[in-house]
Amino acid sequence: MKKHLIPILCTVLLLAACGQKNKTEQSQEQVQTEAANDYSHLNPAQDDGQTAMKEDLSGKVIALTAEEFLDRVSDIDPAKGLRYKGKTPCIVDFYADWCGPCRQLAPITERMAAKYKGQLIIYKLNVDKAQDICQALNISSIPALFFLKPNTQPGLMVGAPTEAELEKTIQEFLEQ
Repeated sequence: MKKHLIPILCTVLLLAACGQKNKTEQSQEQVQTEAANDYSHLNPAQDDGQTAMKEDLSGKVIALTAEEFLDRVSDIDPAKGLRYKGKTPCIVDFYADWCGPCRQLAPITERMAAKYKGQLIIYKLNVDKAQDICQALNISSIPALFFLKPNTQPGLMVGAPTEAELEKTIQEFLEQ
């Protein structure tokens, strides 16, 4: 009996650690990239024309450190607001190596990065190595996809979407 109980407990703990909600339990509104209420303390600052930097439009997912996030994506300053530093829309995939749903999402984000090459940049940020950023952005469950465009409120998608769901959300995000 104890032999069977240990694997079950390990599975339950692993699923709980990921903080993953079942996608079918979420309403479509929660999945959309409109999260202004969640980030009202991080209002988008207007582009001053000096923040743009050379962007990697290679069509590959780009792994970032916390420092690179602050250099390439955004400073975290509640007084000034959240200002996306790029000109090309981006998605930041908050993940962890130990998270099963995050590992399942990785090849999907790679395909989306290649498909939307030149139109969208996909970054990934390991939550275990960027805890301060996650705390400032209220990222408490993973995988979490953070959608950013210049001069707009960021959006958030929590959970591991299917490829079709992610593609639909990306298309809507790019059309806004």
